[in-house]
Amino acid sequence: MPVAKAASIADLLTEDLILYLPGAKDKNQVIDKLVNKLAKVRDLGDPAPLLREVLRREQGISTTLDTGLSLPHARVEVPDIATILGLIPLGLPDSKQPEMTIRAMFLFVSPSRQEAFTRHLHLLRSVASLFQPAFIEQLLAAGSPAKALELIRKQEK
Repeated sequence: MPVAKAASIADLLTEDLILYLPGAKDKNQVIDKLVNKLAKVRDLGDPAPLLREVLRREQGISTTLDTGLSLPHARVEVPDIATILGLIPLGLPDSKQPEMTIRAMFLFVSPSRQEAFTRHLHLLRSVASLFQPAFIEQLLAAGSPAKALELIRKQEK
């Protein structure tokens, strides 16, 4: 069986899928905002089932890493992986782990089909590897979605 190719993070994002959220105060509200924007931009239909599944997944083990990255995600009925990045300049405490501050939230949904699971895992690993504290700070300092996307492209080369 062929090995699934790791997805380029930059290829999965567009400028309208990178949001700066300076006033973010609540993790679930940020997730709600990101899911709604993702559903609209990627034409995924009603965002409610996506939101419900992402929030259900968040009730389990926290997806926030000690690097300042949060990775809310779910496997749902979508045609392909869809991603969105929220950048949180002032930081946001994780409700399940208040000692951890979220500075970047990379939310994604991937197809629930079994054959898509390997790509799902590759993406989790790639994002966790790329979004280290120093790089998150560079993205926050970039100040615009266009500059942030350019930084991601350069970092992935």
